[in-house]
Amino acid sequence: MSDMVPCPFCEAEIAATVQKCRHCGEWVSRDCLACGTPIRNQWAARGFCADCESKAPGALPVQLPSVSPGPPPVQTYAWPRKSKSVSIGLALVLGGFGAHKIYLDKPGKGLLYMMFCWTGIPSIIGIVDAVKYIRMGDEEFQQRFITGHL
Repeated sequence: MSDMVPCPFCEAEIAATVQKCRHCGEWVSRDCLACGTPIRNQWAARGFCADCESKAPGALPVQLPSVSPGPPPVQTYAWPRKSKSVSIGLALVLGGFGAHKIYLDKPGKGLLYMMFCWTGIPSIIGIVDAVKYIRMGDEEFQQRFITGHL
């Protein structure tokens, strides 16, 4: 098996030869096979920068690496980032109805807030949630509500 390196975006262990991280879906930057220029996006998948690819195909000094047969690639989707400020605003304004919980992909808790909104207790809890979100760092917020860690 090839060497494993951390993804520059999500820090997950990936093979050194991959062009796209299967965990976060980001294109991993690679060096152009012809001139060594760092490249990303679809150019990393092609292996050559725009300058080298525009040259005649016979002028390229290096051949594209052959892809070994194996299982089909797994299609991955990057998690959408949730805005901390939107969550705080929803918790303060519509916290009694659980809008912030629904926004953060916690529909069960949001439904619970809606069922008891007439008591006023969810409104108080929404304010407490807003204070917790304000005190939480951006990285911790993303980890807690996007990847489900912590």
